[in-house]
Amino acid sequence: MGDDELSFLLGKPNNYVFSFIIKPKDKNRFHEDQLDLLPFLLHCPFSKILVNGTEPGNIMLYHTQEIDEDGYKGFSHIVYSETGQGTRIIWKKKNAPKGSTRKTNKPVLEILKGWIEQSYFDQKRDALDIFKKLKTQSSIKFRVSDIEKCMKILCGSRLSLLQKDSIGGVLRYWKMENSEDAEDC
Repeated sequence: MGDDELSFLLGKPNNYVFSFIIKPKDKNRFHEDQLDLLPFLLHCPFSKILVNGTEPGNIMLYHTQEIDEDGYKGFSHIVYSETGQGTRIIWKKKNAPKGSTRKTNKPVLEILKGWIEQSYFDQKRDALDIFKKLKTQSSIKFRVSDIEKCMKILCGSRLSLLQKDSIGGVLRYWKMENSEDAEDC
């Protein structure tokens, strides 16, 4: 799973996880409710995410430099041990090619459209709810990025079947109100 996919499942914008790695003291840091989800999302015990014996307190990163290599974005930091030894850590990822588009997973899109008709999206749903339901009730192969792409299509101006908004810091999706329904209210 890529950082964009993990960000999506946490209900955040695409660059949320990568930005946190780059600037851990930024206001967009992980919160307790997100930390509780990480073992489930990453399919590993919590001890692999935060290794036993890790000293409490902040990890101090120094000498941050932006990486501006052809085709990559990221940052590097230096972490100093108690003895003063510095270790450079590099965080980088490949830029998406300009003008590139992801292929739409049509079976996922059709399932999500069906759920709209079946009133699943009458309540506000987050990406993790959608992912879990799709994983348990479908035998099709998909990636988290496929769900994200389909949700963008369903919320886009061309279809306008769903709307989204950040509620309590988490993106939620729900059925777009029809103008006919709005008149009845």
